[in-house]
Amino acid sequence: MGSLILKHLSGESIGRFPVWIMRQAGRYLPRYRQIRKQHSFWEMVTTPDLACEVSCLPLNELDVDAAIFFSDILSLPYGMGVKIEMRESVGPVIDKPWQHRADFEALQKFQPQRDTRFVGDALSLLRRRLPEGKLLIGFAGAPWTVACYLIEGRGKSQFLEIKKWLWGSPADLTFCLHALFRATKDYLNFQLDSGAQALQLFDTWLSEMPVDFFSNHYLPLLNELFDSLKPRKAPLIFYSKSVGHLLPHFEKLHMDVLSVDHSVPLDEADAATSHKFCLQGNLDPAVLLSDEPTIRKQTRSLVECAKRLSHPAILNLGHGILPMTPVENARVFIEEARALWI
Repeated sequence: MGSLILKHLSGESIGRFPVWIMRQAGRYLPRYRQIRKQHSFWEMVTTPDLACEVSCLPLNELDVDAAIFFSDILSLPYGMGVKIEMRESVGPVIDKPWQHRADFEALQKFQPQRDTRFVGDALSLLRRRLPEGKLLIGFAGAPWTVACYLIEGRGKSQFLEIKKWLWGSPADLTFCLHALFRATKDYLNFQLDSGAQALQLFDTWLSEMPVDFFSNHYLPLLNELFDSLKPRKAPLIFYSKSVGHLLPHFEKLHMDVLSVDHSVPLDEADAATSHKFCLQGNLDPAVLLSDEPTIRKQTRSLVECAKRLSHPAILNLGHGILPMTPVENARVFIEEARALWI
């Protein structure tokens, strides 16, 4: 028996919607917190046995339909020697932000087998341990979002530094994004070679990009990335959030699955993108902080919305699961989502 998600996306009935959770291997799990007390974040990422163990925790605790390997969207630059500190309640902080075009030229030397071998080893190990029917998802940060972190030095900022490039040196910024595109293409192909069966591209900060720059510069670059991966025949999932100004332009993208944040209903996202994609999402993560009846009710509403979509859907949250989420609440969501309603 192959992956249930792959069967579902191909149009084969599995009797229900498949479901997994973004950031599902995280701090809401007691076992994760135990491991985290003993190891730094980057030790967990770069030690294949640990990364594999953490990746499997949600499969054991929640019986989700996919494993997304434990890593980070900045693992690529970290593997190349960029100093990145993971600070609690802050996120990644880069010791020396990249301020010049020459900084990005270093990406031309990226070799995934050498610089991110730990990723390949973790994926290979995880693929061997994956239960029957589960999907193994690889992932990377999209060029714009990774550039935001590298240039700003951290997330959750006003993104003034990258916007200076965008408005003052658009040619240099485009060069930097293309350098990241080439490295990301090699990185994702390496993940497929190592056992990943699907790929998700995270563009968390795409909300900061103006429409004109997206249409004229970034959309062609994303399509070049997607097109380069198409021959591998692995589903390509694209996630961004708070991108209402860009959503109508997404119908020109060449991915297979659009992962939708919780700011827009799935059926509205379907209409806005001309019913082109399979959709993934999009329960508000905050719902999992409520009580069981509310979680079940909202999950049923999500399922009813998914039934009306043009293509098969994957149920998920609209963003990553919150660290304070009770495990039993996450389990309620998965159980209700897996009910035989189709």
